[in-house]
Amino acid sequence: CLMAGNVIVMKPSRVTMQSGIEIEKAFTESGMPDGIFQTLVGSVESANHLIDSDVNAVTFTGSTDAGAKVGQRAAMNLKKCVLELGGSDPFIVLDDAIIEKAAEGAVKGRFINCGQSCVASKRFFVGKNIAKDFIELFIKKTSQLKVGDPTLIETDIGPLSSKGGLETISGIVEDAKEKGAEILLGGSEIDGNGYFYQPTILTNVKPNMRIAKEETFGPVAPITVVENESEAVRLANNTEFGLGASIWTKDLAKAEKMSRRIESGIVSVNNVVISDPRIPFGGIKHSGFGRELSRYGILEFVNIKSVRFYDNLSHHHYVE
Repeated sequence: CLMAGNVIVMKPSRVTMQSGIEIEKAFTESGMPDGIFQTLVGSVESANHLIDSDVNAVTFTGSTDAGAKVGQRAAMNLKKCVLELGGSDPFIVLDDAIIEKAAEGAVKGRFINCGQSCVASKRFFVGKNIAKDFIELFIKKTSQLKVGDPTLIETDIGPLSSKGGLETISGIVEDAKEKGAEILLGGSEIDGNGYFYQPTILTNVKPNMRIAKEETFGPVAPITVVENESEAVRLANNTEFGLGASIWTKDLAKAEKMSRRIESGIVSVNNVVISDPRIPFGGIKHSGFGRELSRYGILEFVNIKSVRFYDNLSHHHYVE
């Protein structure tokens, strides 16, 4: 937005208000002129007033439900809108993958920021021929993660952002248990101060479980063993979300063909989905629309104006 010549008014989430204030401080300390970047702290009602004001466009990052309301309000005001919403990214490990690297990626993709990321790896589909070795290594690496104070450098996993978030992730895991999932690691809240949940890995996931349908915003990894790549793609696409996906394989030609069949806005091969300013970022389906970052992100917030000069004044230009 700024690179395109715009100014920004940002309203952070009610659970990350201080982060928004710190971002504004960074812009101020950089010498940015007043008014270029401003932070608005307030309620949902203040966000509604902001959308209704004379801003020219709206971009929103958050849940699908909230995003639908933002998009509807922006549309009522005939304002361009970019929505970067929830995700349930598939993490596909094919039989020819390098297991060590895939397991490392699984830990990073699922547990970074305590699993609270829209592009976190949230559903794991593993080829049957390597499933045993992959799962054992995934459990081993996950069990080595240190849970604790998020301000300490040695901490790998901090708390969930809110009590509601903890209750939701607990409910999702309990639902999976009741419907036959097998807990291989973790599976419960951590007693004490803070909204902590154990790093959790489970298998025997069924389509009727909440964990297979909802966005799991926490440190929980559901694994499904698949017969082949066709089944992996089918299950990966069996979701209302379409933000990111990752494919792990030595066969890059196969990965390229699979990536065309995956219903998402982003596909990473042999790495987890990350935000890179050089690459367009955004999803399809209930993960939103529009793109952030790269030249495509800039074009979302400019007026693409056509100006045509006619050197022959007698030229007839017909418009129907």
